[in-house]
Amino acid sequence: MADLIVTQHGSEKEIKFASSTPAQREAAWRLNGVSWAPPMSLENYMAREVALSKTALSSQCNYYVLFNPADPEHIISSCEATAKTLLVRDASSSTPREEKAYAIASVYTNPTYRSHGMATRLLNSLKEAMDADSKASALYSDIGLTYYARLGWAVYPSLQVSLIPDDASVLRKPDGVRYLEESDVPAYCEKDVELLKKKLANLPEDGKTHVAFAPSAHQMLWHFTRDGFMAKQLAGREITHRGAATVDGKAWVYWDHDFREKKLKLLRVAGDPEADVTALLQAAVIEAAEWGLAKVLVWNPDEGVSASAKRVSDRTEGAVRVVFDERLDGSIPSLRWKGEGEVVWEDNEYYAWC
Repeated sequence: MADLIVTQHGSEKEIKFASSTPAQREAAWRLNGVSWAPPMSLENYMAREVALSKTALSSQCNYYVLFNPADPEHIISSCEATAKTLLVRDASSSTPREEKAYAIASVYTNPTYRSHGMATRLLNSLKEAMDADSKASALYSDIGLTYYARLGWAVYPSLQVSLIPDDASVLRKPDGVRYLEESDVPAYCEKDVELLKKKLANLPEDGKTHVAFAPSAHQMLWHFTRDGFMAKQLAGREITHRGAATVDGKAWVYWDHDFREKKLKLLRVAGDPEADVTALLQAAVIEAAEWGLAKVLVWNPDEGVSASAKRVSDRTEGAVRVVFDERLDGSIPSLRWKGEGEVVWEDNEYYAWC
């Protein structure tokens, strides 16, 4: 294995940025899996990454690495960037348009080369690659508010509400709700995308650019592949409930079982913004309890969702505790926009994370 001393000017010149080969991608997974695999084994973690790489969403994913050509499978730093559809409404037209954007994930630097600017070098090279064919990119910071902001990714709100079942024994499935299976979700996603376009079109003129990632079926199925794999490995079970909908079809949610953080994360709260989603949140709490997950988490809830969360606590006579706070310890949404002016990130929910 080549001995790279990246603080030496000559060695730095030899470092190359490129799309990864299959062997480099596997080497990057094996490297970052030391930190990210638990509670799974490293081999199961790598198998999960292979499964995710075969999803429809990941067909638009590129893996990038920094390496020395003298030892190409010795990874210095790596990341992945997945192309997604961004819905954009700006002053040029009241009709939302679709733009290509990237979601950046799995930024990891080999511990041997940390504190030498390698991640910054990787990301600056990545920006050049993405700028050639896209309008924006997003990432979710696990290292605070400043590092990615200095590189051009503006920090966005990370407000959240947690619903914590302190006494799961009193929980009962609410009336007026049906659970969604995976096969139900694509049709709801199709409807959701159209509703989101209408929402953007109806926003008042304010001189700002409003953007939202399309809540597509490919996006949701990526999450389902991820938590489904972990459910089999860690619990020996299949996930059957992928969300819930009101029986009148006015509102629905999808969720993700996060076995590492022991949370049921709502991917999306969708449908009629005036609909009462109390029963849907209550169904989510029951799902969390059945899987031994400590809480339900909703990102950036609007006033209606916040009020519904409070009603869940009231209807369960306090058996479900509701906590509103700001997430500062991880997954802080950050967006880089190539254009000018203020950008509002609409519907900044967990579905867009990857």
